[in-house]
Amino acid sequence: MKKKIAIAAGAIAVLAAGVLFLKPDNFEEKAAKLRESTSSYQMSGSMEISSSEDLKSYAITSSWMKTETSEYFKVEMTDKALNQQQIILKNDDGVFVITPSLNQVFKFQGEWPTNSPKPYLLQTMLELLNSEEVQITSNSEGYLIEAPAQYPSAATLVHQKVQFSKEMKPIYLMGYNADNLCELNMQFLDVQYNLAFEDDFFKQPEISLNSVTTSYLEEIDLPLYPMAVFDAKLINTTVTTANGNTEHVLEFSGERAFTVIEKQVNASEEFELIEVNGQLVEGLGTLAYYNGNKLTAISTQMDLSVYSDDLSVMEMLQVIESMQVSVMK
Repeated sequence: MKKKIAIAAGAIAVLAAGVLFLKPDNFEEKAAKLRESTSSYQMSGSMEISSSEDLKSYAITSSWMKTETSEYFKVEMTDKALNQQQIILKNDDGVFVITPSLNQVFKFQGEWPTNSPKPYLLQTMLELLNSEEVQITSNSEGYLIEAPAQYPSAATLVHQKVQFSKEMKPIYLMGYNADNLCELNMQFLDVQYNLAFEDDFFKQPEISLNSVTTSYLEEIDLPLYPMAVFDAKLINTTVTTANGNTEHVLEFSGERAFTVIEKQVNASEEFELIEVNGQLVEGLGTLAYYNGNKLTAISTQMDLSVYSDDLSVMEMLQVIESMQVSVMK
């Protein structure tokens, strides 16, 4: 009888150990303490986005600070292939998208970045703990978090993994499609908590970018043609030239019709602040704004807009993102 009790007790101990392995209590406690004790962070790393057509690679530095009354964000994103940088900034004056190579700043009012998950923000990773399907396991590096992926602009991602170190610093975030292939790989190379930023670090662009210089922009072989067409057919292509600028118009017809207008971008000779009456839309590495039935990319290479009464905002974003990797003539 005693032997049976001992065996049963041993089985319960093994089961309990398994439960702790699947969901260590101390991780959630550490996550709660991290939220309470952290007033700022800066995380730098590399983000790769892969698909059957292309691989995009970005160097990213995300910075955040909170005060008693406000939260401030600054994300510096550099396209490694183009060596072009864009900066997204949120402060008390609004939300700004800054393109130094064009001497342009777009100003928005809105909820960015809390309007959708961002793989380069600590807040997004900690919010995974709220998922009913989250799984937490201990490993040699620290803690592995697994949860469903919900990135509005990347519908193919269904599952994600986030690795934290034992010191509660993110090491990587990886997103997988239904075939368990990794399409999103965010590797964090340096993570610092509670650091002191310079007084003007989150200031409005007129101050922080008072010495912007325009870099050389390569000519693009236009037009680009989208791969994501939602069963629509290209029915007409027109080319117009005005003031030395060549504009390409691509008309797609079908149940989900849309029109693409694109032209080579021109850098501003002087600093230009553009206030936008529209919603900032962010994909994985792509920035755009939506106003009515029009989605316009904020690009370092070309002026690109999609018009449609039939496509959703995220479907229009898919059109734009597919054009960045496809030249079909």
